[in-house]
Amino acid sequence: MDMRKRLAKSMLSVALLLASGVPAIANGSRHVTLRHDAVLSGTSLPAGQYIVSWAVHSPQPKVEFTQGRKVVLSTQGRFEDRGQKYAADTVVYKTASDGTLTVSEIRFAGSSEVLVFNR
Repeated sequence: MDMRKRLAKSMLSVALLLASGVPAIANGSRHVTLRHDAVLSGTSLPAGQYIVSWAVHSPQPKVEFTQGRKVVLSTQGRFEDRGQKYAADTVVYKTASDGTLTVSEIRFAGSSEVLVFNR
């Protein structure tokens, strides 16, 4: 019985430690829809639905765009806090001099943090 109590306390301690972790250290992912064909980090991203995931372990997290089980793009990004929560997920595009749309940032519903690329 003593062993079970120690195990339960250890598991509770680990759970509390993980739950209280700094959000910037956590990994995350969101479903994102690109409404236009675009380019990011030199890679073409056709319009469509993607899972955008990131592993934040540095100031410049690795970001992956996945469709199904295929990673379509892996690039660097960074999070910026804009101080206001956004109502909807939004992909912000910039138009390059040749008319190509590039993904500039992704804003997430319910969050004031923005995932920024190429700034």
